[in-house]
Amino acid sequence: MAIQTKFACWTPHAVTATIPTEAATPSDRVLLATHSPLRIVRRRMASGADSGFDQSITEQEVLDEFLESPTANGVLVASVIGESGTGKSHLVRWIGANIARTPTRHVIYLQKTETSLKDVIEKLLVDQHGPEFDELRNRLSYLGSGISLSEMEQRLLGELAEALRTLEPDTPASKVLVGDNGLRLFFLDPLFRDHLLREGSFIKRRARFSLFGRDQNEPEVPLQFTAAELPVDIGDYQDINRAAEATQKVFRRVASNPSLQSEAVRLLNKVLDTAVTKAANLNVGDVSSAFKKLRENLVGHEIILLIEDIALIQGVRRDLLDAIVEVGVIQGEERLASVRTMLAVTTGYYQALPDTFRTRAEGSSPTYVVDMQLKGDGSDDQMLVDFVGRYLNAARVGREELEGSSLPVRNACLSCEYRADCHATFGVSGQEYGLYPYNRAALNRAINACGDLVNHDLIFNPRRVLSRVVRDGLNDAHARLLEGDYPPPAFLREESAKNGLPALPIYIKEKIEKEYGSEQSGRVETLLTFWGNVGRSAVDGNILKAFGQPDISGSILVDTGEDEPSNEVEVVGPSDIPASVQRNLDDIDSWVSGKPLVQSLAQDLRSIVRDALLLRLEWFDPIIKEPDAQTINAAIRKGAHSVSIEGANENLPKASPIVRFSRDARTGVMFRGLVLIKAGYWHRSGDALSRLDAELTRCVPEAKSRILAYLEFDEPSLVQASASLIRGAVACGLLPDKPSDLELMNASLANASVDRPDRSSRADAWLRAYDAYVDERRKAIDRLLRAVGPAQGSSGSVHAVDVDRFLRIVRKACKIAFSDETLSVPSWCSHADRKLGNLIQFAGVQLDHWRALVERIRSQLPAQDSIRESVNALNDVVRIGKDLGYVRAQSIPLVVEKNEVAGNFEDKTIREVEKILEISENSEKWVRIGNVGKIWGVQLKDIADYLDFSSQWVDAGLGYAEVESAADDSTVHDRLKDVIRVWEVLVKEAEANER
Repeated sequence: MAIQTKFACWTPHAVTATIPTEAATPSDRVLLATHSPLRIVRRRMASGADSGFDQSITEQEVLDEFLESPTANGVLVASVIGESGTGKSHLVRWIGANIARTPTRHVIYLQKTETSLKDVIEKLLVDQHGPEFDELRNRLSYLGSGISLSEMEQRLLGELAEALRTLEPDTPASKVLVGDNGLRLFFLDPLFRDHLLREGSFIKRRARFSLFGRDQNEPEVPLQFTAAELPVDIGDYQDINRAAEATQKVFRRVASNPSLQSEAVRLLNKVLDTAVTKAANLNVGDVSSAFKKLRENLVGHEIILLIEDIALIQGVRRDLLDAIVEVGVIQGEERLASVRTMLAVTTGYYQALPDTFRTRAEGSSPTYVVDMQLKGDGSDDQMLVDFVGRYLNAARVGREELEGSSLPVRNACLSCEYRADCHATFGVSGQEYGLYPYNRAALNRAINACGDLVNHDLIFNPRRVLSRVVRDGLNDAHARLLEGDYPPPAFLREESAKNGLPALPIYIKEKIEKEYGSEQSGRVETLLTFWGNVGRSAVDGNILKAFGQPDISGSILVDTGEDEPSNEVEVVGPSDIPASVQRNLDDIDSWVSGKPLVQSLAQDLRSIVRDALLLRLEWFDPIIKEPDAQTINAAIRKGAHSVSIEGANENLPKASPIVRFSRDARTGVMFRGLVLIKAGYWHRSGDALSRLDAELTRCVPEAKSRILAYLEFDEPSLVQASASLIRGAVACGLLPDKPSDLELMNASLANASVDRPDRSSRADAWLRAYDAYVDERRKAIDRLLRAVGPAQGSSGSVHAVDVDRFLRIVRKACKIAFSDETLSVPSWCSHADRKLGNLIQFAGVQLDHWRALVERIRSQLPAQDSIRESVNALNDVVRIGKDLGYVRAQSIPLVVEKNEVAGNFEDKTIREVEKILEISENSEKWVRIGNVGKIWGVQLKDIADYLDFSSQWVDAGLGYAEVESAADDSTVHDRLKDVIRVWEVLVKEAEANER
């Protein structure tokens, strides 16, 4: 027979229905069909102390001892102790499935899943009737539809507060925590109540458990308060000042004192059961009384109480424990029915049980410790293989057949055509159950990966093995086998690393990565690690064929000397370097295997990589002024924001690192080399630097992009800024009407001058806006120059411009500068852009100002007259008028001086402004703004002022002449005096203005 290929002898439906992860899930038949012997230690305790007499014992011996040992006056309590998931509940369930039912034996089984507080009490009172029981059931009805989860949460908080208020202090520390102004305030203050009821909190889970029990896949409900549940961290999330003053006082006292926190936890756990009982509408003692009444009714019979998890009786724990250790035989008379109790409890919580209960329990029965510590010497291998083998066979048989068949269970492999070759290739358990798709090496590795590491000891966790290796493993394998992509690339990798299991040497992992693609290399690594016993042996060719995988190159596990040069980092041995450096190398190897990278080491590696990246940043493309250190630190932050390492416990949901290192062997080799370089072992770093250089070369453009974006020197920002500066050049009159590329570049970088020759002809509002813009424009141009040109060092000024790049920017900017588009300028250009907006708004004001000046001029100088002719005529008036006395002698020098200055006035000054005013009536926006910004009408206001002055003294002289030619009477004489007086006043005003 040939080996099977891409074949599965199970179905996902059968696996899910058959394979339990909780002891209470399967039926008795399935439980017994899959049961594997547990490693149990019988321990006789003396007053809570280990007597030192430990004895291995079988499940059957536990059962016999539990049922046949005499009770201590009607009481026997057998505690099954062990870590979570080790099989405590399984033992209790196996005991329950093997107890023969008789008319005088009443078995009460409290299973682990889907059991609320109401269900627990109902099971305790099954088939019991009477006033006491009916009253208790009536109260329990409140826990059904009569109360919501939210109400239960609030009731639990209130009952805790009340219990703390009335609690008597029993230690000096408790005096400050109980009473009206103590710890109870946390449970009354709205701020703290909200925090105590945050998602996943202890209170929230306890309230839900009381009402609805624990779902099959829900984590175990915590039994007690811990320091982590105290609201001492509320200040990290809320403004503590919103709480009442008295609550703040208690908070500050507890938050700052670890010993008070420990005392607070003790007190809370002391009142927890009472609070839960009252929140459930029960009175303290109700359950105890009812159970005692039950025992009283069953005198002569025997009660078997099996508690699969002590968490089930949370809320009624104290009541029920008191009732089951109540002595039933007094002075030889049986007054209460005997109770044999077996309960599963974790090691830590067992010590927290009431002293009275533990003393009576230990006096009545030994304790049974489920000891599943993996010895690591191979002695456990067969037991573990047999454990999994039974469940693999059960998955092939299926739940329906298991439910209907008798023991022993059929071996599904017996009818398989591939049996002989499959068993020869993959192996079998002690019961001849095939291990396919695992082999012994893979199973042992997987079991160890799913163990619990407790105080450096690896503890077998059957629950996790059933969940991850059998149920999930088979379900995942079914689809992958049929597709030819089994096993998965990262099978149990994180679990293996967490438990410190041996991994393939890092240089072998790198060989695999070089030879195979990313997906296939992970699969080859899994095959060698699990099915090849961590590379110690080659993977059987039949296994590869069954999985549909190609042969694995023999060179992978053979040191050829080609892929591992003598100077590679792997040749460094522990004795060659300091322990601290070797520790870092070991941590890197563990990280490659799936373990989180140590934070301090991760930070060192990030710093090395970041520094190396910054050294590669040269500002030749694009050419900019070299950024200073402050800019670089802000743009390329230190730590994981810039350099991310997979598996380094980074929490960066919104970050986008520049450099990303995946968890693989190639990266691990490089990291090892970097560590060695830092430690001074350059000659042993191999090609770490060349590898790093290859990684960083790809990241340089992104790093530059981050810096440019932070400076807002990226091309989109520069285009927007240049467009604003081009607009500004237009508004300042610096841009020709049809500019060339060179003129556009020059205009973008041109600083406008406040010393304009036409300032006298400008409106005050326009001038103020212009001066303000010119000042801000200068700053924006300086930043633009830094973005497009080099400088001598980071403090020098820019001495050249990258013309090709800047021309590309300016051409793009020109397309949007003369549109109505609203610019989105960088922050360093925003002030200048706002000032430019003000300047543009005052363009109309400037046009109106020019219009007023022209109107003054044309009222005295018609368009057909020239200013030169007018000046000449005025000179003749002075010459003739002074001889006739029409011009006073003392005013003649000022008039002559003004006429002489006016001789330089040009008519084009007036005509060009008139033309601008005419054009602006119908011109486009930027043409109008450009015309306003250019230098026009330099002499315009001077001409208007000269004409006004001349008109005034001429009018005065003419008035005097009219008086002289009139009749010689007093009235005419008086008028002449008046005219001369007016003329003299006007001349004096003009002289004063000149001064």
